[in-house]
Amino acid sequence: MNNSPLNHEKEFDQLLASYREACEAPEASADFMPRLWERIESRQSWWSGQAWKWANSLVAAAAMASLFFVMLQMLPRTSGVFTSATYLETLADAHDDADAMGDMALATRGTAPQEQPGR
Repeated sequence: MNNSPLNHEKEFDQLLASYREACEAPEASADFMPRLWERIESRQSWWSGQAWKWANSLVAAAAMASLFFVMLQMLPRTSGVFTSATYLETLADAHDDADAMGDMALATRGTAPQEQPGR
């Protein structure tokens, strides 16, 4: 195979000739270029319009998510009784609740609660 520039030019000419045979020649009329530009602009405007719609909706969703997280941060935090009380305080409260429940059970039966000596 000869790699001379003349050989490459012949191959290129043959390639162009086969391309011309395979493809039709475009109709060269007076409105060829305006129609071509209309087709190009219609494709570009559709794409740019769709891209702007997606971008705007993405920005809106990000803003709403940001506001949601800010609102979550601003809500007052409720601290549970168990986190602020010590273990002994929790046991004492549970014991007092059990005594109160027992007193209520006795009151519903009609018997008066008795005084305990430690109270």
